[in-house]
Amino acid sequence: TNFNQRTVAVSLLMFITVIAPTLTFGAVYGSNTKFQIGTVETILATAWMGVFFSFFSGMPMVIVGSTGPVLIMTTVIYDLSKNIGVPFLTFYAWVSVWTFIYTTLTAFFDLTRFVKLATRFTDDIFALLIVSIFILNAVGSPFGAGGLLRYLDPTNKVHADFIDDVGAAEYNYLKSALLSILIGFATTGTIFTFRGMKTSPYFCNQTVRDSFHDFAVTIAVIVWSVLKQVGFPDVETEQLKVPDAFEPTYACCTADCTTYWPDECPDVAAAFGTRSWFAKMFDLNGKDWAIFAAAGPALLAFVLFYLDNGITWHLIYSPRNNLQHGDSYN
Repeated sequence: TNFNQRTVAVSLLMFITVIAPTLTFGAVYGSNTKFQIGTVETILATAWMGVFFSFFSGMPMVIVGSTGPVLIMTTVIYDLSKNIGVPFLTFYAWVSVWTFIYTTLTAFFDLTRFVKLATRFTDDIFALLIVSIFILNAVGSPFGAGGLLRYLDPTNKVHADFIDDVGAAEYNYLKSALLSILIGFATTGTIFTFRGMKTSPYFCNQTVRDSFHDFAVTIAVIVWSVLKQVGFPDVETEQLKVPDAFEPTYACCTADCTTYWPDECPDVAAAFGTRSWFAKMFDLNGKDWAIFAAAGPALLAFVLFYLDNGITWHLIYSPRNNLQHGDSYN
């Protein structure tokens, strides 16, 4: 691949596309798994899997990141591990091992070739579903608490956090909601405007127009982030929560690290430390059968991965998109 302007633009686009949902999903993972998996773990997993895919997968284009279906599956596995009395990370690790076995067998027997049987109707329905989820989550879903329009709700949890930070007397939730909505829609509008400049009569030459088209997302995010910080520094708006230190999210109350600080030990002044980076594979509370029981959830996870990834690849690499790929892609 040649190093050129478009390569830089795509790299910046992928960084912005990946980092924002990674931090957001990391926070949700922490809430759903009692911080057994958090933002730091999500960043690390996304980073090393992205590098691994780039070198070994044979895929010419792939964006690795957390998705809603996988988050739901992880939450189900967490609840299941608690019900059977097995540490979550250990059970999750064995589910991952079984999923690896299933996917390896699928690759060995080239079972992914059946994805080619999916029709354009299947691709378009799947694309409509994904786009609808992203738009609803961004604007305001009637089935969830997220979205720009949800800032207009005075009972939104975000407003409570801001009140704790600046005080009820100085905080106006309508100012925060209005500015958040304006920045969100303005950023989107700026992106579409810049991307349309490639075929517009503006600017002196095609190179400048191509630059605005290629860096549309990057420019829009930077411009409106700077405008907010410079023009409205006193108005609270929700921002990405970046961890202070690169260490496991789960802080331990004691040396055995079975309770989470500070939620489960409010009387302890400071955390004893953090959990290990690695799961204890055989810490099953004497329930060795859980190793084989993990094959069941792993099968469901495999089916989810097969359909989610397979249809996505089939959609992206459709002949009508005119994408070029190497010999390793089948």
